[in-house]
Amino acid sequence: MKTILELWRQRWLFLTFARREVSNRYSGTLAGGLWALGQPVLLLAIYGFVFRKVFKVGFPELGEHSFVAFVACALWPWMAFQEGVQRATHAIVGNAGLVKKVHFPQELLVFAGVGATFFIHFLGFAVVLIALTIGGEPFRFDGLPVVLLAWLALFLLATTVALVTSAFQVFLKDVDHMLGPALMIMFYVTPILYPTTQVPESVRWAVAFNPLVHLLEPIRAGLMHGDLGSMGVLSAFVVGGALAMMAAVMVFRRLSDYFEDFI
Repeated sequence: MKTILELWRQRWLFLTFARREVSNRYSGTLAGGLWALGQPVLLLAIYGFVFRKVFKVGFPELGEHSFVAFVACALWPWMAFQEGVQRATHAIVGNAGLVKKVHFPQELLVFAGVGATFFIHFLGFAVVLIALTIGGEPFRFDGLPVVLLAWLALFLLATTVALVTSAFQVFLKDVDHMLGPALMIMFYVTPILYPTTQVPESVRWAVAFNPLVHLLEPIRAGLMHGDLGSMGVLSAFVVGGALAMMAAVMVFRRLSDYFEDFI
């Protein structure tokens, strides 16, 4: 509780770091923040072409929805998680000058990295959903409570992971090199391009241990079917995620005493 209150008192500093993260990311670019929307849209178009036109994949779970809508429901949350973790992993090393010269809660740099990324991709997610709805996709927006709760749980998970990886990145430069392949593997073992029902029965039990499955599937079910049945599970994930994040903050602070000696 003391940690939460301390972080809350420093919320102005978090907002300052988050604004700087957003502005620095697109400063000097012609399209600005449109790049945040353009990359996932391009990926979505490629996946749609390859799976629908080349491999001619079809799932009964799609119902009246298109494959593009099916993938879009999970792709943007995944991109927020992936990019949030990757960017925040460099939060301390990338701000070495600030960390060495100014005394402040350094975990705020990690929160800002993840928070700014989630903010950008959530806006892109909303824009794409609106565009697809205008294009005829019958999304069920009565499922929004599940969607928002799942995004919150996903943010807590990404922040927890980033707190650990950003701290270890200071001491072990290999963390960044291992993180890329690990996230690429996780992308393909997470039901983003396919439903969980397509996973072979022999390995479906292993998929259940992937926390992203339990966060992305409710988003899809909420938007495509208006399913609110995951509220209880997601609430448990939010509580568990908050506790895990606080534990990660304590680990981060323990290691932060040695940051100046290694960056």
